[in-house]
Amino acid sequence: MTFEKIYQMADDAKRLCKRKRAGENGTEEIKKKAAKIQNRTTVESDIRQSSQIHPKRVPVFTINPESNPCAITYEQLCGLINYAVLGEVRSSLPSWCQVHNQKELKGVAVIILHGVSQMHFYRYYLQFKHLKKRFRFRFSLPPPSDDFVLRIFGTEKLLPQDKSPVVNGSSAVNGHCLMTENNNCKSSDVDNHPIIIKYGRNKQGLTSFLLTEDELIKNDYPVAGTPHSEGFIQSGCTAKVTNNSPLLGLDCEMCLTTKGNELTRVSVVNADGCCVMDELVKPDNPILNYLTRFSGITKTMLMPVETKLRDVQAKLKKLLPNDAVLVGHSLNNDLKALKMIHSNIIDTSLLYARDFGQRFKLKVLARSVLGKEIQSEGVIGHDASEDARAALELAQYFIKQGPMKVAKLNLENFQTKQPTGDHFTTRPEGRSLTNRLSDSLKANCSEVDRLIDRPPLHCGSLVNTLCAQDQKAVLLGTNKAMKELIHQEAWHKIECKTDKEVVQQAQNEIPFASLSLSHFTSYSEYSVYNLHTKIHEGLLHEKMRQKLSEMCTVYAGPFCKDFCLTSVERTFQNCGSISSISVITETHKPYVRIEYALPESALLAVLTLNGSVVGQFPITVQRPTKESTLDCDHVLKKLENDVTNRAVIYVSGIAQTLTKNRLNKKFSKFGHIEAIIYPGDDIGAKPQDCFIKYGSLESALKAQAAMNGQEVRNQKLNVIRALTPYHLQSWAAQKSYTALNPRTSDPLPFDGHSFEKRKEKLSQCEQELKSIMSTIDRRTGRLFRALPNNTLCMVLLPGTNSAQCSAPGLCLLEIKQDP
Repeated sequence: MTFEKIYQMADDAKRLCKRKRAGENGTEEIKKKAAKIQNRTTVESDIRQSSQIHPKRVPVFTINPESNPCAITYEQLCGLINYAVLGEVRSSLPSWCQVHNQKELKGVAVIILHGVSQMHFYRYYLQFKHLKKRFRFRFSLPPPSDDFVLRIFGTEKLLPQDKSPVVNGSSAVNGHCLMTENNNCKSSDVDNHPIIIKYGRNKQGLTSFLLTEDELIKNDYPVAGTPHSEGFIQSGCTAKVTNNSPLLGLDCEMCLTTKGNELTRVSVVNADGCCVMDELVKPDNPILNYLTRFSGITKTMLMPVETKLRDVQAKLKKLLPNDAVLVGHSLNNDLKALKMIHSNIIDTSLLYARDFGQRFKLKVLARSVLGKEIQSEGVIGHDASEDARAALELAQYFIKQGPMKVAKLNLENFQTKQPTGDHFTTRPEGRSLTNRLSDSLKANCSEVDRLIDRPPLHCGSLVNTLCAQDQKAVLLGTNKAMKELIHQEAWHKIECKTDKEVVQQAQNEIPFASLSLSHFTSYSEYSVYNLHTKIHEGLLHEKMRQKLSEMCTVYAGPFCKDFCLTSVERTFQNCGSISSISVITETHKPYVRIEYALPESALLAVLTLNGSVVGQFPITVQRPTKESTLDCDHVLKKLENDVTNRAVIYVSGIAQTLTKNRLNKKFSKFGHIEAIIYPGDDIGAKPQDCFIKYGSLESALKAQAAMNGQEVRNQKLNVIRALTPYHLQSWAAQKSYTALNPRTSDPLPFDGHSFEKRKEKLSQCEQELKSIMSTIDRRTGRLFRALPNNTLCMVLLPGTNSAQCSAPGLCLLEIKQDP
């Protein structure tokens, strides 16, 4: 054997050892690399598919695998717009998505459909023919704040010209005094301020502002064991409160009965300001006075109400987390009306302490601290949800800013020197009001940001940057839509009278603009002047939830009288997660009503279990038949063919021992998987069903054909095409529906003929809304077709956040690319 052969054998042995060590010790690194490669496959496949259609380089939008594919915030939207317009050099890359070949983008077009929400999109799904077909990406948006346009474009709002106020010699916006150091208290005064004496100078967590047991008793709160709390129930919140415990705003309205004040309305808002409970309550005793002037409650409103105090107590106990902290203004009265004991309290009337034990009114605090007008003089009665939200925001402001900053607001000076009544003194004539207010905002903007610890938003920075580079930014809309924006000198403004004119002007202007913002206001204008629309708006939420419930429900039977309900539930559970199951005994033989969490599960039950034998009896599985379900099959077929469901399948019958990674391994052999979404996605839960989104329709169809009916870990899988977008389920599950505002229902008389008349009006309103939504869809489609290729288009349905209802919005996103 020669030396060359010996050396060759030695080298081969070394290489084999290295491979073995890599296989034994580097498994995790190899897995990580494989995961990265797999994640990149989606982007590469999307780019390859786009390249096959368009030979040249084209921009491609993708969602990062680790990001939430269902929802985004306005801040994330702002980051995407900035990056798409300015590029990576002058803007940071969004963390939740990617725009490949960004330099190839011709521009960004944003269309806002004012007043339209995610609920409207799915309620009038069949009317939105163009939007549902052209936009592949849909994201839920949180219910909008008043300044949601500010969050997107970094522009400030302008007050109506006849209400620009002056408070203590300083300009005010929305009633909020733009104070500088000259307006603040002196250092010696701050040290003697009642807030500093009570809480100290430093910031603290929320637990430092909870009322002690002595304070609860002193301020007449219901406390267990005290004489005035007999018959009261405990809230059940017994967990230890920490600085991360949830804050919930609470407010109640009462009326006078033969037994004293009794509850007529209760509202609860969560930490995000969304109303999670708003119930009208019928008192147990005869009503002597509805106290409409304060409560807004009328006899007409309470006539159809069947909810009693015990119902509200049970619902509230179920709603509150174990460590919930209730926030309110003089909350002792509300808890007495609820006949409930809760020990974790932040009372804003005591939090914003004054000398000699005096208290600020909630209205004054909302105006001076938050810049909000509540309990307006021209409105009959208080809005419970509005008051609860104001108290919650006051507490959040106090906790975030700390006692020192609140003391420096000099609220006593605001209280004593503000003009009487609800109207502020206007500035003397001179320069135009818009210019004066604009200059004042520019001078005070940084100071206000520092005072309220708000991230500095450079007013119109994106638009001003485009203007400096001789790039065009077009703003189109009615006068009402555009006058709320200042710093408009950088925009090329085109004022239109109607949405139709907006489309006509946009077709000529947008192709030459780097950024465009188009306002469609036909629905919001229609709803403002139509009283029945306001009532219909509130009813839509309940109708939509009922519609979804019916799409998720099946009836099965008949069964023998001694059948086993547990066995039936086990059989139907293989089709998906069951929300509720009940026995119907009014029929000759018993039937079972099964409501699933998803419409896909109900469809599977009809397809696979109808005619099957359960307990030695053949059964029929069918959907409920009523007026609202007559078009159910048609709607489901349209949902199945929706562009967002194109490559998505639904899988049920998943064994609890089958992990997400193993599920991904079994289904990934048919093509690249972009996401696996479990409905609800609760931590620690063992889901029985999921959605799987593939990179292509071909992969989804292969998976459906191969895996449907296969046994995995002794459990049969059911696989069908997805019907419902996954964020729709989260919207349907949330308790966003609120009661009708008293002010929207009072003007309508309630007599023998009015019920039929109202029903007829609401039916007419429904038809009008269908026509309006269809027209909005058609005009949006025309505008989209007019866009140049490679334009990033966003259609925003911002949602609603008012006393009538709080509903999330929807963002539709697509890059225009004609084949």
